[in-house]
Amino acid sequence: MNRIAKFYAYLLLICGVGLSVSQPSMAVDSPFDIGGTVTVTRISDGDSLRSGSLRIRLFGIDAPEIKQICHNASSLKWPCGVNARDRLRELVKTAAHLECRLRDTDRYGRLVMQCFANQKDISRTLVEEGMAVAYERYAKEYIAVQAQARDAGRGMWAGTFDMPEDWRKANK
Repeated sequence: MNRIAKFYAYLLLICGVGLSVSQPSMAVDSPFDIGGTVTVTRISDGDSLRSGSLRIRLFGIDAPEIKQICHNASSLKWPCGVNARDRLRELVKTAAHLECRLRDTDRYGRLVMQCFANQKDISRTLVEEGMAVAYERYAKEYIAVQAQARDAGRGMWAGTFDMPEDWRKANK
């Protein structure tokens, strides 16, 4: 385990995130054996949340940014970034707490975690509903689900949109 991962593992312990030995049955193998119960204190966008001072990025997905606008099938604008954040809030509200597994850390120092609400993979749900795209470069787990969402015209796939990564680059 690299130094950064060890640091965050220690940080999880001292910040009071209750570590558990149980793992949701749908969890993907992790290079780290760190997981636990997470109480969400803030949701900033469709793929980022906080648990106290811990900054968490959802594993395997990229959701539109808060200011990002998409177009529906009739070319009407809709606030896909706000909608993605609001959908994540709804999913989090369904559970008293989340069960999360540490998958990595990102270049901003956030914990990249695969999180479950009532044993349901939150990232998978957001991709299924077209409220986020699979981060194919980092995770292959959600590519098939994304194809189904695209083919069914769900969420952002109902019209046109910039991939969140492209939108960020164009709107720095």
